[in-house]
Formats: sequence, structure tokens, C-alpha cells
Amino acid sequence: MNEPHASAPHASAPHASAPLTGRRILLTRAKSDDAIARALRTAGAQVDALALTVSTPLDSAQLNAARDRLADGGFAWVVFSSWRAARAVVSGLPQARSLGTRIAAVGEATARWISDHAGVSADVTGAGSAAALLECFPAPASGARPILIPRSAAAPDTLPDGLRALGWSVEAVDAYTTTHADAADIPDDIAGNFRAGHYDAAVLTASSQARALPPLLGLPPPTTRVVTIGAPTAATASRQGIAVAAQASSPTPDAIVRALIDALDRPAHADAPEERDS
Repeated sequence: MNEPHASAPHASAPHASAPLTGRRILLTRAKSDDAIARALRTAGAQVDALALTVSTPLDSAQLNAARDRLADGGFAWVVFSSWRAARAVVSGLPQARSLGTRIAAVGEATARWISDHAGVSADVTGAGSAAALLECFPAPASGARPILIPRSAAAPDTLPDGLRALGWSVEAVDAYTTTHADAADIPDDIAGNFRAGHYDAAVLTASSQARALPPLLGLPPPTTRVVTIGAPTAATASRQGIAVAAQASSPTPDAIVRALIDALDRPAHADAPEERDS
């Protein structure tokens, strides 16, 4: 069973003047040696990491057929928005590359995972969002082979629709599913501290976390600032009734630290959401 709660030790004691000293942050994912958690602790924060979602690989005849076609060079490109998507077809990437298939990754973290696990480099890497990748993606040549997108079953159609708008034929295949964590696995101390407003801020790194937060922990108290990675996550959070205090300018640990510093430096009333038409 996946363990939803992680509390990694500090890599080193933060300096007393670190910008987040004395701040308590809830990071809504739990990964081994998480670069975001490490950056927050280096900046002085006390970090509790809690996985609000669980991802499960899928298997299907469609995905198996896509793996075979990829290994046989049947796609011009394979495009990944996460390492979990890359994991679904990683064994065929070296062979596909040798047959001319090119690789695109939405962000640097996914590109690094591909390099580390498949030994091949991404040809195009976006700046952490589907929109950024689409801005630098080439148009197809006449008669080009299609594009393969292994993805989450809950993924929006931003990427495939954007590539089709550029003229590509796209095959989007569900490779994994993401569901809410079991409420029984949420540690009582984290749940109680969150609801009591003892966290200065919470970091949401994906839309699935924004959807899982209210049913698992409730809406953040006004004193807990919420920082998101990416416009889609911020939009999802807003739709859930979560006031977003700041959006990181890029999906890097340093940008997340800067967004938290900005959010925590501003007065609480600045985070009140604007009224929107129904």
C-alpha cells in the first residue's frame, strides 16, 4: 500500500535568516527525496508531506498496441506530460528513437526522468505546462506519422487538442489513473493541524490534488495561503472554492519558494477571490 505521509529529515539546518524560517508548510504530495520539500526546508520551513492522491498504472489492449507501434517506429513523436506517462512506455523508447521517433516532455522533471530511465533525451521540452510546450512544438510535414500521448485518464484535452490544431494526427491513450487517497490513511495530526489553521501555507502541485483537498481535509482556513504550480492547477483550485494566494512562475523548487515568500508577505485580504459571474 502506498504510504501517504512522509517526513524526510532536513538535509542541513537552515540558517536563521532563511526566508521561510518559522513557517509551517503542507506539501500535498509525498515523494522520496522530493526536490520541492528539500528546497522548502533549506529555506527554513517546517514541511509536512502528504499524498492526497494515488496513481495506479493501467493496462489495456489499446495501450499494449500503442507500445508495440511505438517500438516499431510507428509514431513521429511521443509526448509526455509526466514521468508516470513515460513509465508506461519506457521500455520501447530507445528502439523508437533509433527508428526516428522524437520525444517531447512538458517539463524538465519529466525530461530528466526519461533520460535517467530510458537513456534518451527529449528533443523538445516545454516550460512546465501544455501551453508552453505547444508554443514551441513544430507543425507536421506532409504525410507525417501520428503523435502518441500516453496520459492520465483524468487529463484534460489541452495537449491533444492543441497538437491537432497544429495539424497533427494524435493518438491519446490512458496509461494511468489518479484517485483520491483513502481518508483513513490521512494522519490525524496533519488533518487536525490543517483544519485548525496551523499551517502557514499549502502547496498544490497538480489539479488532482486541488480536487482531493476539500473532500479529504476541507477548504483551507483563511490563514493558510495556497500556492499552486501552473495555471491549470490554479484554475482547478478556484473551481473547488480554494483561494489561491500565488502561482509559481515555473514548476521549479526555487520558483515555488519565491511564490510562497510572496504569498506569505502579502496581507490576508489580498487573497480573497474576486466575484465571478455564475
